[in-house]
Amino acid sequence: MSCDARIRPFPDDRELACELDGDHERHRTTLRDMAYPGSSTTVDWDETDRRTFHGDWPGACWSTGCRLPRRHRGDHAL
Repeated sequence: MSCDARIRPFPDDRELACELDGDHERHRTTLRDMAYPGSSTTVDWDETDRRTFHGDWPGACWSTGCRLPRRHRGDHAL
């Protein structure tokens, strides 16, 4: 069973999907060619990160200017 956790850590709409299988609280993905051609960057994040969502993008928070997913934890990100 693959994990359906995703995160939008950048100021654009780029999503990173967890590459791990099974149930876990720490997610991981690998960015390729981002730092430079041929590079590999590992990105880890916790389930409790307020940018985390599962499945399809639920849309942005209803608060004016907040870029976090709807129903996010914690404060807004303006």
